[in-house]
Amino acid sequence: MPQLTIIAETGETSSLSLTKNELTIGRRRDNQLCLPHLSVSGYHARIYGDPDCLTLEDLGSTNGTLLNGRRIKQHFLLHSDEIIIGSYQIRYTETYSRIPEQAPELENVTSIKSTTPIIDPELETIISEAAALKISSGTKAGSVLPIEKPVTTVGKSGGEIGAIAKKTTGYYLVPVGTEPTAMRHNGRALNPQVEIKLVGGDQIEIGGEQLEFIYPFYR
Repeated sequence: MPQLTIIAETGETSSLSLTKNELTIGRRRDNQLCLPHLSVSGYHARIYGDPDCLTLEDLGSTNGTLLNGRRIKQHFLLHSDEIIIGSYQIRYTETYSRIPEQAPELENVTSIKSTTPIIDPELETIISEAAALKISSGTKAGSVLPIEKPVTTVGKSGGEIGAIAKKTTGYYLVPVGTEPTAMRHNGRALNPQVEIKLVGGDQIEIGGEQLEFIYPFYR
């Protein structure tokens, strides 16, 4: 059954199974998925279609809808897709239940149901090395933050926010939102919704903080 895992900026996590042919997402209470934050439009996006082939559609929202670091108007969903709506991170997953085969040589074994992700090996191929961000300024200077999720957001709520997407071809930075941004990459200004491929040693400036992109990163 398709499922959404929703992570708020506070770190609070919730999940929602997609049991209907349409799910609306937005700040207003009459949405099936209500995200009560000013960064989310009243009617922000929707997920619709047959459960075997669901589509994510932006409903003309103010801040846009990001899918795996890219702003989209309409796009079909795949297992492990990462969605950003306002200050929320949403992960889309697909699962199915099956009864494992019982080994013939074992006796008194009770079959149990297990949940296994539906994974297309070609889609799930990811780069083997990890990456991290090193904070170079402020009170947390010297801290290192490993980038472990398919999409990691940087910045502060109410200010500039960027998304770092982990893809099969590397790591990419994209400013979230449609307004001009003061975010910089190696001293150069970035354009909203235009992604930049990151390499080790790159310098990122966002919200007055200096970050260094470390790749590869070994713990």
